[in-house]
Amino acid sequence: MHSNPQRTAWTVLIIAFVLFLSLAITVPFGVRIILLNSTREQNNNLALSSGSVYVTRPTVGVPEALFGSMENLTYGTYIETENASRSGISFINPDKTEILGNVQFYGDTEAQLLSHTTPRFKFSDRPHNITLMLSRGRLRASVAVGVERPVTMVIHTPHAEITIQRPGSYSVEVIDNQSLISVREGIATVSAQYKNLRLTKDERTTVNTGEPPAGILFGERNIIDNGSFSRPLSDNWTTYQNRQDANESAGSIDIELHNGRTALHFLRRGLHWAETGIRQDLGLDVRDYQTLRLHLATWLDFQDLRNCGSLGSECPLMVRIEYQDTSGNKQEWLQGFYYLSSDNQALPKRCVTCSASAADHVKVQHGRWHIYDSPELMNVFSQSGRPAAIIESISFYASGHNFESYLAEVELQAIE
Repeated sequence: MHSNPQRTAWTVLIIAFVLFLSLAITVPFGVRIILLNSTREQNNNLALSSGSVYVTRPTVGVPEALFGSMENLTYGTYIETENASRSGISFINPDKTEILGNVQFYGDTEAQLLSHTTPRFKFSDRPHNITLMLSRGRLRASVAVGVERPVTMVIHTPHAEITIQRPGSYSVEVIDNQSLISVREGIATVSAQYKNLRLTKDERTTVNTGEPPAGILFGERNIIDNGSFSRPLSDNWTTYQNRQDANESAGSIDIELHNGRTALHFLRRGLHWAETGIRQDLGLDVRDYQTLRLHLATWLDFQDLRNCGSLGSECPLMVRIEYQDTSGNKQEWLQGFYYLSSDNQALPKRCVTCSASAADHVKVQHGRWHIYDSPELMNVFSQSGRPAAIIESISFYASGHNFESYLAEVELQAIE
């Protein structure tokens, strides 16, 4: 049998043309997929807030005690806190120009870093991704505001997957066979057993082993309005300024984006005393309330008086809750924050001129976000012999000669 040269030629030509078309389509498409999905690992910084925290890095294989901070922890790193301990991790873009998100780990918590990536090329439409596993304990997460590329944070628990795609403040807790998810500010999607539940501000849910989300629950609510400072201060806040010398600056209060959070910025330079702050009137009857807790984030940049001054009344950030007790008397609860300390016994670590300051001021790390959660305040008021009947107001202020501080995520969480 003789072959047909013409037919062979056409066959080769057609095959070559098909291959050419295939390569012309698949190569650019494949390159585009690679370029869109190519990622770089983000930077991160894990800092000790208090107590004992242990870090197990894949390259080391054994737990290491955390002293100060650790940077650039890789995928697979385990973080474990002991009871009453705390640590916080910040995720930073590979160029080290902006914070993308923050996670605070509370006591008796075990978590694992699963991934933290950023698209390699600017034209990619993919978001920054941060993924963690919370095996037990509690964390509070926040996605940064003012970031050019969207940020998606995913938190896995043994019972659910929580997806966060908007700036805000979120709490996730794992207790025995249950996960508890709360949204303080923002929007989160809780997924379990092929069911999705969308949570918004002041909403929460629970997920039990092998079950879908329990639905939207209420109970705990934030009684402070505009504590995220997402609106102008004129919305429910009153600003005030006092100073010893009228010829000096009274200081300034502005809302700014600061290291991933919308924050209130206190700033003042001078030779003599001054105080600048904000106040919100509440007028809230709390006689039937079960719990009351204060939450905030603060960043202290500068102070020139050690231990909040000679009377313990001049901290770069202070909180005052004014309330009426069940006997009708006016009372107050005060908490200060500082970083510049001294062992000089003449410098108190609490306000000695205030009518009621139940605890020492809180020392925080300089130039880093510090997350503060108060003790249960209804119990604090009762144990002091001054049980609360009406919360009249809450104030946040900076006091001293020279100070610079930031305040964010203000919440007064109540359960009736």
